Amino acid sequence: MEFNDEGVVIDKPPSDLDRLMLEVGGILDDVGIEYSVVSGYVAVLFGRSRATEDIDVITERFDEGTADELATRLQEAGYWGSAMPLDDLRETLADDLPVRIAEDGHRVPNVELKFASDEHDRTSLDDAIHVRLGGETIRVGSLEFQIAYKLDMGARRDYEDALYLHEVAGPSLNRTALEEHVMKLGVEDEYERLRG
Repeated sequence: MEFNDEGVVIDKPPSDLDRLMLEVGGILDDVGIEYSVVSGYVAVLFGRSRATEDIDVITERFDEGTADELATRLQEAGYWGSAMPLDDLRETLADDLPVRIAEDGHRVPNVELKFASDEHDRTSLDDAIHVRLGGETIRVGSLEFQIAYKLDMGARRDYEDALYLHEVAGPSLNRTALEEHVMKLGVEDEYERLRG
């Protein structure tokens, strides 16, 4: 794994979950939708060995025409809405509900797509980094924010994700940004424990 000014290059064969995100991310890029991958899959992408069945993806809000184009492109690539038809994609997202995208006939693994709805989502979009894997690129919420947010979530698995990301990113982390996120989310005690 190499951290540089342009983002991160991960040198591993893509898993099935990685391939799902690379393909769906490529379609989002082609349609012109800004997105950011967040939450548990970020730790998995960076090499943490743990089970997850979904990939959380935050997007900018987009109009009905863009939604129709996205639904068509996903269907042409062999995907479906595992919880609702992709033709209802825009309505579902506009109701602040997630859309689950999976390979035709499967429910998992899936990409859980949702519109940015709060300042945390906005931070993940605005501060996204580029991760290069298998010759392709996906956008991921900044590791500094992912660590602080995972500490805020409070579950054991979330703490372990935060610890893993903190260890693997190590010296490349922007400590000032990380500490600002920690303070903003009020997880100073959890952060001190993680650092110890």
